[in-house]
Amino acid sequence: MGAIGESKEQLLRGNAWIGCHDCDLLFKVENLPKDCEARCSRCGAFLYRNRPNSITHSLALVLAGLILFIPANVYPIMSLQVLGQSKGSTLFAGVVELYTGGLEVVGILILLTSIVVPLLKLLILLYVLLPLQVGVCLPGMIHMFRIFQKLDTWGMLEVYMLGILVSIIKLADLAAVIMGVGLYAFVALLLVTVCLSSALDGRAVWKRLEAMNT
Repeated sequence: MGAIGESKEQLLRGNAWIGCHDCDLLFKVENLPKDCEARCSRCGAFLYRNRPNSITHSLALVLAGLILFIPANVYPIMSLQVLGQSKGSTLFAGVVELYTGGLEVVGILILLTSIVVPLLKLLILLYVLLPLQVGVCLPGMIHMFRIFQKLDTWGMLEVYMLGILVSIIKLADLAAVIMGVGLYAFVALLLVTVCLSSALDGRAVWKRLEAMNT
């Protein structure tokens, strides 16, 4: 969703307007009934939705994501058993092996998109949503939420998950593949991030931030 001539934190001011992503038709932002959504009258594209308790639900998902992030990165994703010997590998260990194996760029990209950026996004949201939930204003909250929105396209857990599934299928013919605790935690973390993307209402966050800074 984009605002024409206005920053996103100004989106809900008196005569705010938004433009359709698909056809650029302008619409005045209006308050919607609970669980209703606004669509473009010209092309039918989604504009925005009224998500009740979005901040509360999003904060709960952020806390769940931070909890799951620990076992997803500490415990092995999978273990290979060959001739009675088993060797496990964590998410970070896989990054190190790629980097030391001559695939430095690939290793750095996976480190950023699968570990650093997802963790940074969760921490930023915790810094923004928790004070909003309890009614406290911390310095830099608006700037931090802007950073979150810029980082939102760089967290690619689902792409890494696809790579893990492909690896499991290919390695199944060579050795016994044992799913690790880290894999289950990683899948749960992926589901939490998907639910978080759906639950988080940027309009509600900007509206609350604007109210606290006026």
